[in-house]
Amino acid sequence: MALITKNGDQAEKTVDAPKIEFPCENYVIKVVSLDVDGIHAEITERLLIHAPEMNTAAENTNRSSKGRFISFSFRIVAQSEDQLSALHRDLMSIEAVKMVM
Repeated sequence: MALITKNGDQAEKTVDAPKIEFPCENYVIKVVSLDVDGIHAEITERLLIHAPEMNTAAENTNRSSKGRFISFSFRIVAQSEDQLSALHRDLMSIEAVKMVM
């Protein structure tokens, strides 16, 4: 699995870093954002740019108890560490997005 820094760059390899074999089906991307109008559509649009085969019907959505935040879990076919890094940078560039895992 690619270790991504806060800036969306790949971290230097570490001894204990888990390894992922590409392509990896059912790779989960979790996005936490403020619950604002249109955020789901914007996140989905960005994901489809990087992973056009994504099954949008297989996503999960959860709202925080106070309703301020919303999280989405998507499943993609991860093709490479470069793809995951680019996806992370693109999602983090959305102002409402607070975390991408």
